[in-house]
Amino acid sequence: MIVYDLSYDPRDPYFDLPGLPGAQWSVQIFTTHNLYGLDPAQITLTEDGEHLHLVCDGLSWGGQQQRARGRVEVHLTRRDGAWNWRISARHTEPLKVVKLLLRGLPEQALAAGWWQPTSAVRETHEAHGPQPTQASFGADQISEANEVWRTTPLRPLRWRYPWPEWLTPWACAGDTDAQGYICVSVRDPEVRAKRLYVHQPPYHHQRPIVELIFEEDAARWGDRIETPDMRLRVCDTFAEVEADFEEHLAFLEGAYGLQRWETRPDVPAWMRDIRLVLNLHGQHWTGYVFNTFARMAETLRFVTQYIPGEYILAYIPGWEGRYYYAYPNYRPGPDLGGEAAFRQLVATARELGVKVMPMFGMHGANIQVYPDWERSAFRSRTNSYVKLVNCPDWDTDRFGEDDQVFLNPGEPVFRQHLLEQVSAVVREYDVPGVFLDTSACWFNDPRYNLYDGYRMLIAELHQRHPGLLVAGEGWWDALLALLPVNQSWLGVDRRYRFPQLLTRYARALGHLAEGAPGPVSTGVHERGFTFTPMPEPTFGHIRALGIVDDTLERYRDEVVRVCRAVAEGSLDG
Repeated sequence: MIVYDLSYDPRDPYFDLPGLPGAQWSVQIFTTHNLYGLDPAQITLTEDGEHLHLVCDGLSWGGQQQRARGRVEVHLTRRDGAWNWRISARHTEPLKVVKLLLRGLPEQALAAGWWQPTSAVRETHEAHGPQPTQASFGADQISEANEVWRTTPLRPLRWRYPWPEWLTPWACAGDTDAQGYICVSVRDPEVRAKRLYVHQPPYHHQRPIVELIFEEDAARWGDRIETPDMRLRVCDTFAEVEADFEEHLAFLEGAYGLQRWETRPDVPAWMRDIRLVLNLHGQHWTGYVFNTFARMAETLRFVTQYIPGEYILAYIPGWEGRYYYAYPNYRPGPDLGGEAAFRQLVATARELGVKVMPMFGMHGANIQVYPDWERSAFRSRTNSYVKLVNCPDWDTDRFGEDDQVFLNPGEPVFRQHLLEQVSAVVREYDVPGVFLDTSACWFNDPRYNLYDGYRMLIAELHQRHPGLLVAGEGWWDALLALLPVNQSWLGVDRRYRFPQLLTRYARALGHLAEGAPGPVSTGVHERGFTFTPMPEPTFGHIRALGIVDDTLERYRDEVVRVCRAVAEGSLDG
């Protein structure tokens, strides 16, 4: 992680936190022009029981060397054992971010390290060391959240919500009741950027400063900003931590409409029986064909000798021709057999009880085949340049491809294009599920709200095709309200600290990049080879089995073993 920080003491004025001796707090605000702190000479502070009200009618910048106009108002309340900040600001420059700074928090809890609900855990609530993750676009970026994170002067913590590392804006420091715990969270009814940053700067004697950061929707950057509730709770016992997180989940359910897995209406009945995902790899970006549609059908006939077809979800990446190269246009690839062969594959799967789920890109596009790309390409927060992300080196010239861009389905023209492409395949081939690649990616695009785009696209798919499973790649809290099934960027074998964040509402699938038996080829995926064994999934996760060109020829016995073990409910052999 590259760290950027101030090279001087900002000299922010701090204020005592009532009820927690030694703890203090402060505020910074950020415009598109500069960072501003509070002017100590312009502050009015009043207390009324459990409520504290701060008004600052002037700002400072440059480490208190300069003065500026502006206003900050803070309402701090202590309720139900937690401190809650609501911060608003005004400025003539466009406001984008508010930061709450906390220092002097209980040192033992901070020294034990930070974790979040998806951090790995042992039976005694002690974290594993760095865990293996899926070899995928998202996993490389979220590996920092795999373990308890202990900060040092040279190793700060930075978690970003909603993507990639922080999957819900709640975190805890502390690992035993003897040390106590610190919980921080943001309760926001909207999907907006939040960050947790903990560092130990020289100007604070290398002691931790905890920063809780809120970023407004870039479309609303203007002369005013107001944060949602930013919370701190100090807990004596792990039971109190669990209670705080359950309150957080209750808020999410109300804010985003999260529904329990057992009763949510967007989960087809057949999905509840799925035990194994077959990743049937099609055509690589370079044109190499791993499996034709006819060969995929043969694979289904083979595996259903050892596991009932009703337990199988056949996931088909690279079915549209050259993987990612053809995005965002989707028709059965001619090199795999074309439309007639694809139709026969779906018919064979239906006959065997297998459910077919082809892959589509939620964002990906090749500008060579989609010339209207600039209209919907993700833009920087200030709308000043195109955001280019995820440009793999598909052809191995050891440089990322130049023509892959990410498009925002919040933009109406691209959303309609994607909707019609997916809908045509569902209608013409009667597939029971579709997969939307890279759906957990998130950007603060000032022109079109990404989450709104997701919501409208998925709602229209359900309206046109009742009973259709719409699945995605990766997840975060509010996204689970839209997509009940997602490939995991965290691996299927990790034991989460608080697994209910996922398992109460959704299910996770083994990733496309989980390799096939043998040399562990990742097929159409850009990783190449992973050299990692098949993991044993935890509750709420469904294993994946990759099928590439030589899998059934050279590793047939391993495929049979896996299918039999899954059918019997174990992988013990």
